[in-house]
Amino acid sequence: VFYDCEVFPNLFLVCYKFAGEGKPVVALVNPTPDEIENLIRFKLVDFNGRNYDRHLLYACLMGYTTEQLYNLSQKIINSEKGSKDSGKFSQAYNLGYTDVYDFAAKKQSLKKWEIELSIGHKELGLDWDKPVPEELWPEVIKYCRWDVIALEAVFNHLQGDFTARKILAALAGGTVNDTTNSLTTKIIFGNERHPKLVYTDLATGEQFY
Repeated sequence: VFYDCEVFPNLFLVCYKFAGEGKPVVALVNPTPDEIENLIRFKLVDFNGRNYDRHLLYACLMGYTTEQLYNLSQKIINSEKGSKDSGKFSQAYNLGYTDVYDFAAKKQSLKKWEIELSIGHKELGLDWDKPVPEELWPEVIKYCRWDVIALEAVFNHLQGDFTARKILAALAGGTVNDTTNSLTTKIIFGNERHPKLVYTDLATGEQFY
């Protein structure tokens, strides 16, 4: 299932679709915890979800109000700019099956992928920091639906990268949800969380720990 989230002070929107061309995109407007619980039963594919969307899903699952979800979104965004309080939940990272941004060898935004693959690029044109008039909610839904369709197209385009992630996960005994860094670390060091590294001075043969 491919999904995306949009957050405003008065609107939390989750759009999702099952894999397959022509499958409809479902919109959850200010969803209940039960609706999110039903959604996370599936293998969720997202774009930068490890760092953003999954934490909003988890908070909604925990009963956060729309306003609280907006505040959490702002906290996460600001943490990317250097704030120490990230607002993220450790339990949220495993809500998804895989993160397309994370396994992609080429790191760029979904919007840039849309342009590169000639999927079509849409701008919403609304202030993300202000409530959205209810009569404009359908426009936000259209925007979010478009990103979900684009996400599936990018995922299909990057099957080579995803295959590489699956091979790496198999070698490390991990999952395709694990980051490349964590998988390679596991291959090198196994399950040792604090490996003892030895550095040898090639000139003298002296070892440093």
